[in-house]
Amino acid sequence: MKLPDMLEFIAVGFKADRFKTLMSSLGIIIGVMAIVVMLSVGEGLYSGVSSQFSTLNLDVIRVMPGTFNFGSSAQPSFRTPQEPAKFTDKDTKALENVVGIKTVAPETSANVVIRFRDKNSSASLTGVEPKKETDLNSKIALGRFLTDSDYKSIVIGSGISDGLFRMTVTPGNKIRLYYQDRYMDFKVVGVLQEQQQTSFGGPGNNQNTQMYITHKAMKELLGRENYYYGSFQVTVEDPSQVDDVIARIKTNLQRYHKNEAYDATTAKDMLSSLLSILTMVKYALGGIGAISLVVGGIGIANVMMLTVKERIREIGVMKALGATMRDIRVQYLLEAGVLGIVSSIIGITLGVIVSFAIGSLAGLPSAITPQSIVIGMLFGSLTTIIAGVYPANKAAKLDPIEALRAE
Repeated sequence: MKLPDMLEFIAVGFKADRFKTLMSSLGIIIGVMAIVVMLSVGEGLYSGVSSQFSTLNLDVIRVMPGTFNFGSSAQPSFRTPQEPAKFTDKDTKALENVVGIKTVAPETSANVVIRFRDKNSSASLTGVEPKKETDLNSKIALGRFLTDSDYKSIVIGSGISDGLFRMTVTPGNKIRLYYQDRYMDFKVVGVLQEQQQTSFGGPGNNQNTQMYITHKAMKELLGRENYYYGSFQVTVEDPSQVDDVIARIKTNLQRYHKNEAYDATTAKDMLSSLLSILTMVKYALGGIGAISLVVGGIGIANVMMLTVKERIREIGVMKALGATMRDIRVQYLLEAGVLGIVSSIIGITLGVIVSFAIGSLAGLPSAITPQSIVIGMLFGSLTTIIAGVYPANKAAKLDPIEALRAE
């Protein structure tokens, strides 16, 4: 049989029993749609993380106490956990002596209760060295930033100013901060510009809900006998030398913290680690969609087995007219393939529509990529072809005489 004849024969069969054709393709349509939607949501999350991290400064190194495993080359540690390092001014000087470092900004953070006009709320407070916080200094919207001589002055984020209390907190207002059983009164001297909020920066990294005071004030508020820095924000001179600078940082700090844990990471390291996790999530979501596709393939195999039984006499006539086993096998596989391709196209179309609907209505990021469309098409077509192999072989092996005798 010629290919055009086979296709015409298949089209007539589909048209003759439209309901059965629709029901047999429904599983493939839903499966392909699920794969496209799942991969699109996963890709959207992947792209969302990438775009949000692209706004971060990749030339900034964060030196922190404790051990962290970021980046594709990070290996889990099986050593006995070490006590986190306690950073002091000697560490600041050690870092400033590292070749390739432009600035070293020590920071200490704590969660506090803020009281304004008899109303309380919680917020994050960071002690800083004003002259080294050039990035924050450039983001002042109202008032001014801190100076080294400031003691009971405070700079707040836009979220603290506008969204925490009924009344707007502006420069000149007095607020009270509580930490455990201690409290101090501060005068607001500046409000930061509103920053784009990121969901992936980790807790406490939303600058709109941050407050800043000097280390001198922070030390008094915390009331600790020994005051330690929580981290260092290190800016390098040449971003391309970040990895070399990190190695030097770890070597220099080793002199003061031989039996203590500390680490130096960049936004790039965190991004690499997150993206590798999201890649696995993306394909895991696609795998979930593939499960429904397998179920659809089983349904098509069942339908085609019933089709073979219904067409026994028809197959006998074709063989009597000269059709070979190969012709019968190819025809049934082609029928399964056509059904899979058409169902996949419909499933991809619905998947694109549903993905855009999820992105606009549910607020979840989604991104349609050629890769998700190709994967959906391949899975849908291959599933139906594989599902049609056994029915096609069974039809090809029918004895023509027995087939003609069938009722």
